Amino acid sequence: MVVEGFSFTDENMAKQAAKEVEGVRYVKSKTDMSNPKEVLRVYQRLLAQKTFQTPVGYAYLRELQEYLISNPSIENKEVGAVPVASDLKVNDAMGVAQRLRQRVKGERRKFQISLFVNLVLALTIAVMFGIALSSDQTTILNYEKKLQDRYAKWEQELTKREQIVREEEQMMDLKFDTMADEE
Repeated sequence: MVVEGFSFTDENMAKQAAKEVEGVRYVKSKTDMSNPKEVLRVYQRLLAQKTFQTPVGYAYLRELQEYLISNPSIENKEVGAVPVASDLKVNDAMGVAQRLRQRVKGERRKFQISLFVNLVLALTIAVMFGIALSSDQTTILNYEKKLQDRYAKWEQELTKREQIVREEEQMMDLKFDTMADEE
């Protein structure tokens, strides 16, 4: 909400500022600005009563203060400083900063959780590949190699058996030949 050029995020403060705008209009209508003594009296009463508590009111008090300081008929020590309330929320800057910090903290927490989950998943996948590659069981990853190794092993066994069978046949042929010669 914008009141007299000031932007408010707190609705209550904006309403208070709107009331102070009406108060400033009232004071201006009832005060003779050409009489510095009267302006000083009004200024001091406004300070004493703490009439204004928002930036709108403080801006008006500052305007009166500058008028009085620049007027040679008024001593500067008579013009008091504008006391600012310690709980003043100009544009609710503290609230905005705090909300931003909380949002960043929340986003940072989400990022950390996401990063952790992604690392766990990546590690799990790496372990699965490691197990699959080091395993003796046939998997889709080593299927072709295992089949080739198995067939090569069978071929070697068959070749050995064939060799043994041939050797035995030759020995038998020799025995028959020697028996036939003896007869």
